[in-house]
Amino acid sequence: MDGDAIVWIVLLLSIVICDYLASYLYKNKKIPLWASAIGMALLIPVIVGSFVYLGVSYNNKFGLEPGDTGEGIAFAGGFIAVILALNAIIMFVIGVILNIYTFLKK
Repeated sequence: MDGDAIVWIVLLLSIVICDYLASYLYKNKKIPLWASAIGMALLIPVIVGSFVYLGVSYNNKFGLEPGDTGEGIAFAGGFIAVILALNAIIMFVIGVILNIYTFLKK
């Protein structure tokens, strides 16, 4: 499997799991959507840090080229962090709009 495919799989799985969990908790009236977005934003360093750590460990153990510095995994981690942060920001804005709408509706 190519490195790009692994990045996309990790990114899509992270988004699907976080968004599903946020919508599930919102539908069951346990946590507001904006609070789930803040929780997701706090989990971004954990997700990206784990991804980068595993990638560097894999590269050090099974690296194909001896001169390979492995900076590609850092760029991939940065890309994942930016996309997950944008997802959390969009979810936060939607959650705030929904809270304002329900407040004005009552």
